[in-house]
Amino acid sequence: MTHVILGHCCKDASCIQVCPQNCIRPTPSDPEFDTVEHLYIDPDTCIDCSACVQACPAGAIPPASAPTPGEGR
Repeated sequence: MTHVILGHCCKDASCIQVCPQNCIRPTPSDPEFDTVEHLYIDPDTCIDCSACVQACPAGAIPPASAPTPGEGR
């Protein structure tokens, strides 16, 4: 099961740096990085390694099946 990034993402790119599949977007080099509200994980390329979960300083990456009530995807 893939992971999701919730609305309280801090966009510090810690998760991007540890992702072995490069499936977290946008990256800081993408033009839209500064304008998106939060990052997202491409579910088609995510291998569910959970590296991003540990790297996220905001605790904004739970398993996709367990978003907190009231949190947007």
